[in-house]
Amino acid sequence: MESPVHINPELSATKAPRRAFFNARAADWDSPERERQMQDGLARFVAASRCDRVSGIAEPRCILDVGCGTGVLVPHLLAAYSQAEVVIELDFAEQMLERNRSRFSDARLVRMAGDATDLLLPTGAVDLAVCFNSAPHLGQDEAAFRDLFRVLAPDGIIAVGHLKCSRELNRVHGRHAAPIAQDRLPLAPALAAIFTSLGGVDVVAEECPGWYFVRANKPA
Repeated sequence: MESPVHINPELSATKAPRRAFFNARAADWDSPERERQMQDGLARFVAASRCDRVSGIAEPRCILDVGCGTGVLVPHLLAAYSQAEVVIELDFAEQMLERNRSRFSDARLVRMAGDATDLLLPTGAVDLAVCFNSAPHLGQDEAAFRDLFRVLAPDGIIAVGHLKCSRELNRVHGRHAAPIAQDRLPLAPALAAIFTSLGGVDVVAEECPGWYFVRANKPA
């Protein structure tokens, strides 16, 4: 049975215009051709997000897909983590989630509309949090990721990825009008430093043209 979209209508005044921006573009956000071009990169990101060598959680029970949009990661997450019990598709744009729901039906999927910086989830509930193509819209400081670390379980993992480096992505955003023109992706070492300041360990930071990846563990 398809899950409903659980909506938390509370957003800060600065986030509400972004919600409207993405809601207006949900219907044609991810074209089949664009998704085909992204397949190798999506698979690479999901594979890199796995950290069995370090983490005590070999098979996460609960996965949080932050800024999930229309669901480009869904098939990759379900395939890579076949033992996962819940995959929470989180976005602050309800229309993105409705499009997501129309594309993918699986009993493990739960859709939630809400703010990643103010999550309606219990502390320690999430084993793996992935942020693909969404980090710039959260913010560029510790406050943007503090609540994601709160909901991570001990030994949990957070992973941020893009198929552009920060310079490439920030150039793209700069060509847009408000509200996303100033949404910036920090250099990978700068984001790694934020994760470290929040208590993250075994931090990995990689950045080159066409690739951006930062991962950290929450200590046990």
